[in-house]
Amino acid sequence: MTFKFKPAKPRKFKSAVPKPMINSDNSEAKLILTRIVIAVAVLVVAAGAVLGGIHLFGSVDNRKSVSNVSDSENNNAQLLRVVNKSNPLDKDYVPELVQKDGYRICPLAEKSLDNLLAAAKKENISLYVKYAFVSYNEQAKIYNAEYRKQLSKGLTEVKAQAKTTVTIPQAGRSEFQTGLMVSFRSRENGKFKNSNASDWLFKNAKKYGFVLRYPEDKEDITSMNVNYKSYRYVGESNAKVMQSLNMCLNEYSYYVNSRQINTAK
Repeated sequence: MTFKFKPAKPRKFKSAVPKPMINSDNSEAKLILTRIVIAVAVLVVAAGAVLGGIHLFGSVDNRKSVSNVSDSENNNAQLLRVVNKSNPLDKDYVPELVQKDGYRICPLAEKSLDNLLAAAKKENISLYVKYAFVSYNEQAKIYNAEYRKQLSKGLTEVKAQAKTTVTIPQAGRSEFQTGLMVSFRSRENGKFKNSNASDWLFKNAKKYGFVLRYPEDKEDITSMNVNYKSYRYVGESNAKVMQSLNMCLNEYSYYVNSRQINTAK
């Protein structure tokens, strides 16, 4: 006999996950899903904006930092600029200037000069500014006046020029044209070099960033006779280092530039 077995019918289990409803509630589910997607997208965009903003501000800060360094380097190059026969200034060169009481000066030196004069006054030192910035044409007049004076003493043109040149720079070769040089005066009797004002300057000028431009022991380097009235602003840090190294501006400027070139290599 042949027996036929009927296969057992598979048992049906209820799913734990409810089936999507195919009715009016389906629209509401889609709406919720859409809102979730939009919210996630907004969060992603917002996060990107925040990160982008941080990067942007970081870039701005970096640019500011680089800018400040560049400004500092430019200022130092200006402060240590040597002006002479080998490094003349153009006839039309005029730096940024500030008008003071009877003289003009470069803004880089203005505040330090004010502090210097205030300190001298506080110590009852008779110290005043005779002049600071001198234009190319004004320097030419000063030089020519001294040249004619030497001629009137019976000197030849060659000797008169040689004597004038070591006491007064020719036009375009004077650091007074930079607005960073100051010629001081005092109301004390006698020569300035023997005055209390001169002694006070020699001891204290470096505290305010000023150095004696033409010292007596550097005449072979500056090609100028000693001048106790002329002080050059180079900045406080430079002034202190110059004194510690016993260097005039010509030497120190070369020293700094040489070190920068070697560092760049």
